[in-house]
Amino acid sequence: MPNVITNRLDSHTRELWEIDKYLWLSLAFAMAYIFIAQARELLLVPVWVPWSLLALAVANGAARSFVRYRQDPKLNRVFWTKLCTAADVVLIGAAIAVTGGLRSDIWLLYFMAVLSESLYTGPIQAAIVAGVIAGSYIAATLPVQLLVHKVGWLEFSTTLGARIFFLIIVGTYGRIISYTAEEKNRELRLLNEQMATGVERARIAREIHDGLGHALVAIILRLELCARLLRRSPDEAETILRDEVPALRAAWNEGRDLAFHLRPWETEVTSPGALPEALRLQIARFAERTGLSISFDVVGSCGSIRPAVAYGLTRIVQEALTNAAKHAEASEVAVSLNFTGASTLVCTISDDGKGFASVSGQSGFGLQAMRERVEALGGKFELVSAPHRGTRITLSLPT
Repeated sequence: MPNVITNRLDSHTRELWEIDKYLWLSLAFAMAYIFIAQARELLLVPVWVPWSLLALAVANGAARSFVRYRQDPKLNRVFWTKLCTAADVVLIGAAIAVTGGLRSDIWLLYFMAVLSESLYTGPIQAAIVAGVIAGSYIAATLPVQLLVHKVGWLEFSTTLGARIFFLIIVGTYGRIISYTAEEKNRELRLLNEQMATGVERARIAREIHDGLGHALVAIILRLELCARLLRRSPDEAETILRDEVPALRAAWNEGRDLAFHLRPWETEVTSPGALPEALRLQIARFAERTGLSISFDVVGSCGSIRPAVAYGLTRIVQEALTNAAKHAEASEVAVSLNFTGASTLVCTISDDGKGFASVSGQSGFGLQAMRERVEALGGKFELVSAPHRGTRITLSLPT
């Protein structure tokens, strides 16, 4: 079985559980409140009705968790998340209506929906959800007030207005906190990107010094010896010159490899459809120069891509192809881009090279630089390799 060098599934699960645990705690609160409402004689309908609503809420929570945990690029997470949020608002409103209207404490669950939308969505969508929640609360309490008259109209209007006000205020503060966190995360990603670039440049400088630099020094010394022997021993000088031609050709190829790695493939790859064509062109040039058989497939339609993601992806593909040709001794490489996920790009690079076994968490400078670059862009990096089984790199990047 191949060794999984980097596997972020566990950390992904832990991250999502930090969010979902509050969802299930809220459902536990709703279950306990059914008994409380029954004891306080707040139920306006048969007891099976709130239990049925709770069952629907549990099913909706399970669907939301499934959508979050499922790492399938074909799954439209944005659509399903919006659908689950709408179902949450409807179910909370129905639960309020059947457990006493304004006297029901189920309205507190609205805070979960308001905070979730404020922290994890844009300001426009958060404002829409806040307005929908306010309308839902009015729709859940007004019929009870009209038909049952649980409280006076003055108390009803002031209590309802105060609660809606605080729901909106909490949502606003949540959005401010989210915006501040986004700014800090953006700065952190920029710093990580700069650090990854610095590490990459240091590695390339070391390769120039230890590889190309030493080769050129050796060639210079041999040519100086040839110059001294040219008159005394022309045959020996000719032999030295003949031997240095392959060395010069190897140094030239080494310089071309470094130039290929250092030079960005394209500067304008962020417009719709530009990135796949730029990669296709440069991959073809690399294959022609190195003799590698490289297939390139694109699934889905490429829309607009953030400049940092487009640049980072091209650098990672460059690094992976260079490793396949220089270190893995591969004969075939497959590169694929998948744009079918909602705002997510999945890139897979696999080769039939000699592969390697590595202790988990340890890898070369090139692989470490790729991993850091992906994480700095907010993506996920997975590498699977084994001796004589080739190597496969999978990247998931937010576009």
